[in-house]
Amino acid sequence: MRRDEELDTQAVFDALADPDCRAILATLDQPRPAKQVADECDMAQTSTYRKLEQLSEADLVSEETEVRSDGHHATRYVRDCSGVFVTLTDEDRFDVDVLRDQETPDERLASLWTRISEEL
Repeated sequence: MRRDEELDTQAVFDALADPDCRAILATLDQPRPAKQVADECDMAQTSTYRKLEQLSEADLVSEETEVRSDGHHATRYVRDCSGVFVTLTDEDRFDVDVLRDQETPDERLASLWTRISEEL
């Protein structure tokens, strides 16, 4: 678990409150182009791009560029999280922690120790 100090909490809440965004997140278990995401989620392509942008702004989805053998390139989208944790602090505000797929066990342990030391 990594604590993202600069994470836009409201953007995460807004994205997760949207059923289309949640469907896209569930679909992106591997990198996919927007057209494939639209087909799998049964959404219009323009809506899919708008939702992918919303998810990117919330830092829950990232873009990858695939360079094809013909020299052209294509953008693929990938889920950039495997979990979101929300806590209510003693100051009555919400903290959001996003679990990233690429975090190593060492990074997770370091984050855990950081949070424990903050509590002491």
